[in-house]
Amino acid sequence: MPWSILSKGAGMTAAVVEEFADLVSQTVESRRKAGLKSAIYEAARLLGLTERRVRACLYREIRNVTAAEWLDVRARFASHLEAEARRHAAEVDLLRARIEALRNEAA
Repeated sequence: MPWSILSKGAGMTAAVVEEFADLVSQTVESRRKAGLKSAIYEAARLLGLTERRVRACLYREIRNVTAAEWLDVRARFASHLEAEARRHAAEVDLLRARIEALRNEAA
């Protein structure tokens, strides 16, 4: 049964729908460098959603979310964040190595 704003727990349901839309929107924004259309496609692929579903979240047209869909997107978003953290850590390591190389050359 889908969660919708019209169900009994409207306060919690609205919060779930909003969180779902926020996670999808954050995923799109993190990929927006190549353009919006490309970012929507990549976010859909990453989160296991259709491009139309991603657009609905992005433009806040989404009305309901199933529990399974919400949990799946949360898990995929967490994996996305972990991958981003690893990428940033690798960039930090590379920058530190470059700084160290420059300091050694100057000495």
